[in-house]
Amino acid sequence: ATIIYQMYKEQNVKIDKPIAGLLCAAILSDTLAFKSPTCTFIDEAAAKELARLAEIDIYEFAMEMFDAGSNLKDKTMDEILHQDFKKFVVDEVSFGVGQINSMTQKDLDDVRARLIPYMEKALTSHAIPMLFFMLTNIPQGTTELLCAGNGAKELARKAFHLSGDEDAIILKNTVSRKKQLIPALMQAIQQG
Repeated sequence: ATIIYQMYKEQNVKIDKPIAGLLCAAILSDTLAFKSPTCTFIDEAAAKELARLAEIDIYEFAMEMFDAGSNLKDKTMDEILHQDFKKFVVDEVSFGVGQINSMTQKDLDDVRARLIPYMEKALTSHAIPMLFFMLTNIPQGTTELLCAGNGAKELARKAFHLSGDEDAIILKNTVSRKKQLIPALMQAIQQG
């Protein structure tokens, strides 16, 4: 969306209000309202200009958008698991990682209670030895990492330099699968 915004500017084409709102929403969604490490200064500047063009309050709009997107009550565990799910292979070790984002810890707690038993079943259906699921609290910028499969919890503890004492794996300042979770897991796998 930032690139499309830049193309509009380069071609000196006026961005109408609905398009500005859609592009702004895409940037806010992808950057978790600028909290993701994937966010650049250019993304933030583009979103703010698009919000001005769309005549929306950027932070109020972001909160409404994330709140609407985190309504998970009517979704099945399969839908939740696969809403944002990817498989990875590192040094012949395969694993899957899913993620949901929410504005409230209560929503994440409700999903956790239903998802933990489902994850073991998902291991079999995906034919992978390990499965990780990120429950990301957008306002707090934290992720609780759920782990399933032989060695998954140990790998996560190694990747994030955690002792074995914690029952839950809470990753502070961690919201990005691509920039924060996957590189740490890959490095831990490669180190053996």
